[in-house]
This record gives sequence, structure tokens and C-alpha cells, in this order.
Amino acid sequence: MSIIDTIGIIGEMLSWIGAIIGIPFLITAVIINAIDGPRSVTKVTIVEDLDQQRIAIWSVKERTYTRHLTSHDDLRDHDSTTVTGYVPERRPDRLHLHKRSHAERLCRTLAITMLSTAAIGFVASLLPIFW
Repeated sequence: MSIIDTIGIIGEMLSWIGAIIGIPFLITAVIINAIDGPRSVTKVTIVEDLDQQRIAIWSVKERTYTRHLTSHDDLRDHDSTTVTGYVPERRPDRLHLHKRSHAERLCRTLAITMLSTAAIGFVASLLPIFW
């Protein structure tokens, strides 16, 4: 068995493993996106209350909402008083500071990684045919 045959066998295994793992993560990301629904862009004002806790204030359809910022809220610029926020159209009272939820970003990243591995493995499995 030559090195090209070995690369072909490893490539075939990688393509199967990447597809078997990547496709469920892609389906999960699509389901999470469908459940969350579309998100609208809104301007969010960050202020501090008397207890030095940061509060986010935003308006959607002539209604104003507020909530305390937690340690899970990742602000890119901590000194800024205005940031871009995303609110689900179904629940405008829920503010997100990212366009996609953490679970959706994680599933999408894993799906892209594994499906890319599957594609590279598939190309490597074709080497014995052409070499």
C-alpha cells in the first residue's frame, strides 16, 4: 500500500466523520435560528444607576424597555454609552447584544468546521483515483 492509498483511506474516514458530526450541528443551528426568529437592530443606551450597576435602555415600536447588564453581556467597548442591540420581533423586551445566540454561534461554528473537514477529506479520498 502506497502513501497515496493511505491518504485516500484517511481522507475517506475524515469525510464520513466530518459529515456525520457536521450535519446534525448544522440542523441544530437552523432549528435554533427558527425558534429565536428574526432579530431587529436597535440602539441601546447604557447608563449607571445609583448603585453603580449598568442598565441598558432601548425602544421598540414606541415602547421603552430596560434591564440590568450582567457579566454574560459582552460589551465590545466598555466605555461607550451607546451600543447596537438586537431584539427578537416576537419578544422585544428581550435584548441581545449579539446578532445570534451563543448556542447558535457554537453550533454553526462546529458545523462549518466539521463540514470543512468533510470536504477536505473527500478531496483527499480522490487522490488515489487521479494520482
